[in-house]
Amino acid sequence: MRILHTVTSYHPDSGGGSQEVVRQLSERLVQRGHDVTVVTTFSPQRRIFEHNGVRIRHFKIRGLLNHSALGIWGDVERYLEYIRNGQFDLVMNYAAQTWCTDLTCKILPEIRAKKILAACGYSGLLGVRKLFYWPYFRRLPGYLRQYDTIVYHSANYIDKIFGDARGVTNYRVIPNGIDSREFQQPDVNFRALHDIQTKYILLTVGNHFTNKGHDRILAAFGDLKRNDVTLCIVGRDSAPRHRSCWKKCSIEGSRSKGRILLLDHASRSHVVAAYFAADLFLSGSRIEAFPLVIIEAMASGTPFIAFPAGNIDEMPGGILVRTVSEMAVEIDRLLEDKEGRRKLGEIGLSAQRARYEWETVVDQYEQLYRELLPYEQAAMGSG
Repeated sequence: MRILHTVTSYHPDSGGGSQEVVRQLSERLVQRGHDVTVVTTFSPQRRIFEHNGVRIRHFKIRGLLNHSALGIWGDVERYLEYIRNGQFDLVMNYAAQTWCTDLTCKILPEIRAKKILAACGYSGLLGVRKLFYWPYFRRLPGYLRQYDTIVYHSANYIDKIFGDARGVTNYRVIPNGIDSREFQQPDVNFRALHDIQTKYILLTVGNHFTNKGHDRILAAFGDLKRNDVTLCIVGRDSAPRHRSCWKKCSIEGSRSKGRILLLDHASRSHVVAAYFAADLFLSGSRIEAFPLVIIEAMASGTPFIAFPAGNIDEMPGGILVRTVSEMAVEIDRLLEDKEGRRKLGEIGLSAQRARYEWETVVDQYEQLYRELLPYEQAAMGSG
């Protein structure tokens, strides 16, 4: 199959969960003999336009919210021509409310390839964002019906609820995953590496966007009446200034006398080691779809405490909280309950191995792609 995936950020840039999902899907489909191209945002750091067998095309396009709200600008026409005239069997847009998906919506009837949208949550339906996005979501059902299939990551999250209420029936539910081979016992001693002397370690992983809720975690940590805990925040300062929490986290870290550790350029092996070293994983996110970091905590057998963003309430191995004070209480309780932590960790690990493996997830995407194409087309390019 000749496949095009679109996503707003891709190698070598760091784009969080969306980039990782598209990377895993694209590279694994290439390994299975398919021809895969990824379209993404221009990056001055990008010098090579093929990575692990995946071709990369980038365009100098930026979007502020989306084309229905505050605009998209840049090399728009060149992108639209590329999508119209590309010799692809199938186009998959990853995430609504992105410039590459929202521009594609304008020309859906002109695209000969089969078309898929992985919806990824519709964060514009939440909170004050609704003020900007209401024209977008008024038009969205018409676009959804022009796609051959909508992929939801959860059967119970807001994007599917939105589609169901508007009679969108052309969907498939496919979760995210991880490669559990990464999550063997690490060969890095995270405690020794960072000279952590406290009895317990709390961990959160996520770039410094305000929606990741680092402020909630810092507040809960501040409420703890104990000095035997170190909080590790792993994530890059990659957000625009108006959406970044880096400065606040840095100030809190400097006041903490070494009890808050900020790691902004940790290698992947060190991140994995951090999961294994942690006693609890914390998520303060306000907006998520299907967070990979929760699956990674599950894969390491580390129990989590999280606010109920996205579909976290479906994921076993942790505890949900609604307030900062409740998070602080649950942290304190679980740190004193070693057996409770062990049981939660085992539940999460078992669920991850059974449901959330990349190979299983890619099987589902590949099956969907084949179902959409005539047999002869689907067979082309697959070894």
